[in-house]
Amino acid sequence: MDPLLLDKARAYAFSPGMNTQGVVVVHGGAIVAEWYTEGADKDSWAASWSVAKSFTSALIGIAIDDGLIPSVDEPMITYYPDWKGTEREAMTLRDVLQMSSGLDWVEDYDPAAIFESDIIQLVLSEEDQLRYASARPAKVEPGSAWNYSSGDTMLLSGVLEQATGMPTDDYAQQEIFDPIGMEQAEWWRDARGHTLTYCCLDTTSRGFARFGLLYLREGTWGDEQVVPSAWVTESLEPAPQSDGYGYQWWLDQPDGVPDDMFAALGHDGQFIYVIPSLDLVVVRNGTYAKDPGEPIAEPNLFGKYPSDGLVPGKGTVPPQEGWDTAEFLAPIVQSITGT
Repeated sequence: MDPLLLDKARAYAFSPGMNTQGVVVVHGGAIVAEWYTEGADKDSWAASWSVAKSFTSALIGIAIDDGLIPSVDEPMITYYPDWKGTEREAMTLRDVLQMSSGLDWVEDYDPAAIFESDIIQLVLSEEDQLRYASARPAKVEPGSAWNYSSGDTMLLSGVLEQATGMPTDDYAQQEIFDPIGMEQAEWWRDARGHTLTYCCLDTTSRGFARFGLLYLREGTWGDEQVVPSAWVTESLEPAPQSDGYGYQWWLDQPDGVPDDMFAALGHDGQFIYVIPSLDLVVVRNGTYAKDPGEPIAEPNLFGKYPSDGLVPGKGTVPPQEGWDTAEFLAPIVQSITGT
């Protein structure tokens, strides 16, 4: 890879106002570039925000392969029997994976929308986040419309808890973290012990790169099939209601980026980019000051894990000037393709 072009990507990522903490570039299964801001290194904690959703998807696929969940067509009332006889009764696991549950959910991160936004209410005031997500009323018929919803992904926490008989983060440790060598990983729970499957998986930038490489290798790690290869393929098929979203993975690409790229994307600039045609994984994490206590959102998540730089010296800080994926990735891609 051309070091001058890699330097160009590095200069963009660490330009003033970007608030980049770490970048890892993996090509051919090896780290070819790794950069950190002053005071951070390969062992520094990095935040996930919604990057965690893609890990949750992987766990659903593993649980199906383990025979703990029948299939993606399993009715959600298997896990939420109180929904029987309501408009939510027809919802399937597939609907939830594809963000097409039909539940009424507003995913607005603008603080001005505090009273209308379900995601803000979730992180600010809810001790039992699974209860909040499962109590959302139906808005449209399940499977009929796509709506990005952290509430949908939180429902998968309940599915995995019941299917595996253990907290989702423990299942993740057993089925993903340990097998791929993510030695430093903490997945946050709410005050009632439910893993926050929509967010808040803390690891290192290298840890996120390992997960990206796992999907680049179609679910294999060494000689072990960690995630079923068929699940990886199925996860990367766009939902009928959205050309740009699969099973908790983003599939749309900006202009100038290879059209087979898929990505796990998180708030405040947390990214895993995977480009199979180039045998490439690129991770970018933003500034994160991790709370020193237990990873439990008690009494609420915001107090322990604030976003948007709203609490100085704590939580995550976004790129102040915005983030241009194509501008960042273009020189990395060019360093491989030569064009």
